[in-house]
Amino acid sequence: MMRVETIGRATLYCGDAREIVPMLDPVDLVCTDPPYLLTYGGHHGSFGGKLSSSVYDNKGGIVECAIEWSEFMPLIFEVLKPDSHAYIMANNRHVRNLLNSAANAGLKFHNLLVWDKGTATANRWYMKNLEFTGFFYKGKAFFINDCGSKQLIRCPNILNSPHPTEKPIALMAHYISNSTTSGAVVLDPFMGVGSTGVAAIQMGRDFVGCEIETKYFDIACRRIEQAQRQGDMFLEAVA
Repeated sequence: MMRVETIGRATLYCGDAREIVPMLDPVDLVCTDPPYLLTYGGHHGSFGGKLSSSVYDNKGGIVECAIEWSEFMPLIFEVLKPDSHAYIMANNRHVRNLLNSAANAGLKFHNLLVWDKGTATANRWYMKNLEFTGFFYKGKAFFINDCGSKQLIRCPNILNSPHPTEKPIALMAHYISNSTTSGAVVLDPFMGVGSTGVAAIQMGRDFVGCEIETKYFDIACRRIEQAQRQGDMFLEAVA
């Protein structure tokens, strides 16, 4: 059964985004890091930490990943209000899936943004220290709030997180701040432990989040509740 938690300006759903998103009211922004399959990329043996053999066995999944790009992209398009933005993340192997599925769903392409994590994953064909964000729009194009923002952002990766692909609050805040104003509604259909939600709440936005795994959903609830109490007292620094 789907579980729903309301925490101040946030509404959180524990369940399958494919079932939840079609029921939602239109939102001003989608900002998400969807689940996708991973590969070792030429590294023989086991990774350490988040990608150690005890966590990740090279079959492709370190998080629940029973969903395809072609399934969720149309849902993102439909839930967005007219004249709105979407930030959707991927690694290098999934950029083609990201761009093609977004175009097929009706989203228009603005730019391919780059996140320099400051950490690198072992690889025989150049170590991987970057992830990518497709920046899309629906309806009429409009300027971001800080037109001085560069395509690449350097922001420290999260180490020793309970979630294997947790994103920095500062990274999600950067995207949210450039594409919304106070009071806007931000959706993350794959919120994990809630970094997008924390950023949204700290910045005075409303937040809607979906997460299928209970253990991560519970962490997201606690983090967003704490952010609700703290307001916009602090944000992680962006380099």
